[in-house]
Amino acid sequence: MKKLILTTISIGLSLILNAQISASDYLKKAPAIPSKDCYISGEKQDAFEKSVQDLASVVNEDAQQRKNDTEEYMRGNEDQMKANMMKKSGMSDADMKKMQSGEDMSDAETQAMANKMMQQQANISLDEAKSLSNMSKAEQEAWAQSKTAGQMADAQANPGKYTGANETNMTMYELASEQSSLQKKIADTENQIKQQYKALDKEAKSAKSAMEAELKPLYDELNSINDGEGSTQADVDHAARVIRKIHEKQDSYCEVFTPRMLGFIQTCKDTYAGAIPDYDRVEEI
Repeated sequence: MKKLILTTISIGLSLILNAQISASDYLKKAPAIPSKDCYISGEKQDAFEKSVQDLASVVNEDAQQRKNDTEEYMRGNEDQMKANMMKKSGMSDADMKKMQSGEDMSDAETQAMANKMMQQQANISLDEAKSLSNMSKAEQEAWAQSKTAGQMADAQANPGKYTGANETNMTMYELASEQSSLQKKIADTENQIKQQYKALDKEAKSAKSAMEAELKPLYDELNSINDGEGSTQADVDHAARVIRKIHEKQDSYCEVFTPRMLGFIQTCKDTYAGAIPDYDRVEEI
């Protein structure tokens, strides 16, 4: 059951994070959740897991292809993107030619031009950019949120300040702020799902340990019954009663936790389906 849960959560995450625009279509192809009882045949269980694994393979292959296509596009358009970035930086044609050729420029001039481009494009200094590259992901996100908050506050205090190129930068900060909010919302949702699973799994393991403690004396009793030479009908009847008690305890455990586990899988599926617009918007930004 734990393998089933983790496999389904994994495919859910893969669908949302990797499938991009096709996430909802992939979710529609996900196999139906098994019925909530303890009497599902091994054949049906195997078929369900195979369907999940097959879909995961298709999604992962699609995601890898999308990644390859993106990298190929970046390599094929690198020069054009550099030219566009330099054009938007506000640099003169002469400066751009110098920057591109690398000739007749001192280190100080190169640093000054690079700093100008960073200020124009992202409203941060070259030193800030260098510091960012050495930060952890969490530190980068904290820095971005702080920077965005400062820019938004400045824009509200000085409505006429952000015009032209600065207005473009402000739009970028607004998008970054939206992206940050959505990413936090997504992370909170995913964490909530993980915590729900941890709580349910902990409860199930505790109940299973209690059940196994109750089963031990029954197994000991069953092993003590003579089932070989000299056994009697009374021995056979005794063994049948003990086996029935063992099955009753196992069924009792299963009937409590199987519906809850399968219900949790459905909750995961519904949650991710509902979150697709947020994932799509982050991708769009």
